[in-house]
Amino acid sequence: SLRGCFFLTREGQLLENMWTKPNDQDYKIVNNQLGRDPRGFLGIAIRCPYGYPQVIVNRPITAEMEEINVFPTLFWLTCPYLRKMVGKLESQGIISVFQEKIATDPVYAQRVEHCHVSYGKLRQSLIPAEVQELLKKNYPKRHQVLVKTGVGGIRGRDGVKCLHTHLADFLVREDNPIGGDVLSMLNDNTACSSADCELER
Repeated sequence: SLRGCFFLTREGQLLENMWTKPNDQDYKIVNNQLGRDPRGFLGIAIRCPYGYPQVIVNRPITAEMEEINVFPTLFWLTCPYLRKMVGKLESQGIISVFQEKIATDPVYAQRVEHCHVSYGKLRQSLIPAEVQELLKKNYPKRHQVLVKTGVGGIRGRDGVKCLHTHLADFLVREDNPIGGDVLSMLNDNTACSSADCELER
């Protein structure tokens, strides 16, 4: 059975250095930031200058009852301020700018492809080999999502699915050219002017 088989592999243990275990207050903050319970919340990768969760790490596989769910977005941007600012960029059509750059700049396209591949490998490293084999056997299509997709679960390498996921990846790994460019467009500003995520105590 795949249920309960969500332990880190030896490679995945290295990824543990990228996050901290959330406490009860962190769960409340993230719930408030997203407006819902976080899905497969594994840890906090980045905190904002105010100390609140900014990017969280998700489990690639979760199980509810007998249902196995695959979630390809490893790093999730929870900061309401950054999500709003990146959303404004997307509404301005910036995604098409990145798609054009990938199509016309081979060096940039190669860097993006490398990012997708390394992201996928990192995601897979959280899943033990025996669990992957069970997933491949019992849920082949879901297994392909983990193996074949890149940042945020994107399939086609010539497209850009979501700037939020690229920024989240860059803030954690600092090796995502699209995420780095998004941060530059935000003038490297990753903090709101006030602690908007403050909860009543």
